[in-house]
Amino acid sequence: MLNLTSCNFSQLAKRGRVSVDHAEMYLNLSNKARRYVHGYFHMKHQLFFTYTHLVCRTAEPYSTDDRTDLSHPIHADNCHLLADGSCPKKLPAFTWRDWSAILYLNDGFKGGEFIFAHKNESVQSSVQPKCGRLVGFSAGEENLHGVKAVLKGRRCALAMWYTMDERYNEVEHYQARKLLQNLKKHSTKPSKERPKEEL
Repeated sequence: MLNLTSCNFSQLAKRGRVSVDHAEMYLNLSNKARRYVHGYFHMKHQLFFTYTHLVCRTAEPYSTDDRTDLSHPIHADNCHLLADGSCPKKLPAFTWRDWSAILYLNDGFKGGEFIFAHKNESVQSSVQPKCGRLVGFSAGEENLHGVKAVLKGRRCALAMWYTMDERYNEVEHYQARKLLQNLKKHSTKPSKERPKEEL
């Protein structure tokens, strides 16, 4: 499984492993998704990033079409789901997460459906991944969810969690933006070196 945060992506750009444009696209897509979620749910308060990462899940070599296991078990994003179906909002849960979103980045794979679940972990509804599709939802026990196993190929998505509490604002996101801006500025800065005379 590939997992890259905002900081990871900007550092890869700094080392020349990915282009600055691709790293910037990561940040721009996440910002666009945040604005869309904020507007769609008619939020009155500002919505801050609290964690963002690119995650790619690849099918195991032994995967068959009859697999029913989950690559990401049923859970909530801001409370700790217990066996009795209760979900206390306390550590180790990320209690400051208020909203969640996932943006699918590719097609060409099989499986990997996103599922919403009841408290007994039975499937309530299923979302078929599709490149460009954005799924947004509140992060509490009202939206228990999980991910089915990828059966063939590789599924990549941008996973994002948001908070309305500015104390948990994702500083990494803004540090990554600043680094990329500096890299772009440096790459377009004209050289002061005088050209060598032709022989």
